[in-house]
Amino acid sequence: MHRKVLPRRRLALFVAGLIAVALPLAVGQSATAAPAPVTWHVKVGAETPDMAVSAMSFLPRQVWIDRGDTVHWTAGSAEPHTVTFLVPGTTLPDFNPSDPMQTMAQGTHRYDGTGYTNSGIIATQPIFTFTKPAMSYDLKFTKTGDFTYYCLLHGVMMKGVVHVRAAGTAYPYTQADYNQVGHRQGQVLLDRGMRAWEQAKEAHPAKSGQVQAGIDGNGFSVMRFIRTHATVHVGDTVTFSVAGPGAPHTVTFGHEPPIPAVLGPSGDPKHYAGGDLNSGVLAPGAPFVVTFTKAGTFPYICAIHDDMGMVGDVTVLP
Repeated sequence: MHRKVLPRRRLALFVAGLIAVALPLAVGQSATAAPAPVTWHVKVGAETPDMAVSAMSFLPRQVWIDRGDTVHWTAGSAEPHTVTFLVPGTTLPDFNPSDPMQTMAQGTHRYDGTGYTNSGIIATQPIFTFTKPAMSYDLKFTKTGDFTYYCLLHGVMMKGVVHVRAAGTAYPYTQADYNQVGHRQGQVLLDRGMRAWEQAKEAHPAKSGQVQAGIDGNGFSVMRFIRTHATVHVGDTVTFSVAGPGAPHTVTFGHEPPIPAVLGPSGDPKHYAGGDLNSGVLAPGAPFVVTFTKAGTFPYICAIHDDMGMVGDVTVLP
């Protein structure tokens, strides 16, 4: 029995036909395959190397992504922040450090634009009551829309927007573009804070008896007592104050009270000769006035930001 053999020409045509049928299938499969999701990176705050000035901003403030993509936020400062998406129609609450709904992670790592979603505290190091802050936070976006988010600690001053378009939409910017814009935005805020700090120093001479605690501006905070060394005489007073609402500060001499007692005043500021004395959180328009009745050098701290270098001292001369 003889096997039927195709002539070479017919064999070549047969193979070419198979390829012609298979090739469109392969091309069609790759053309309709869903694009791979992308992870985009946003920095949460920034600071100078000595942690004296903080940029209160998401960097960059806006990103354009596709449905199915993820945004990865990374802590950029010791000053704590949150990444918080509110329930649509609700108002931004006042920050409460005792509320776990604000300080702890809430929701899943998928966001459809409806529920309350919160990163919890994000920071580069432990600070104040936040002893175990997260270093980063991820959120995958499953619906299209423009979604505004906030830092609960710093309110409307610190908000960002994630623009989510349909899957497969061409991206208008690359991650390198976002990195460049975010760095530039952060540097502008830090430079603005440094200039405000220098101007405040000139307005508060060391022997004036006036000490301003921090500066809060449009997108920045100075985490320092404006004059870290004040000089007065026995019987003189030093007035500590904040310029307006912003990051909370205390003036704390001696031992730091435990939490939450440190948030309220303790001790006698009218007759201070050393020992424990605490202003509690300074309120705008309510200065903390200390009368010194003994010569010496008396160090003090902001109990909230001392780990960032917010300390000072008063030298009292005879």
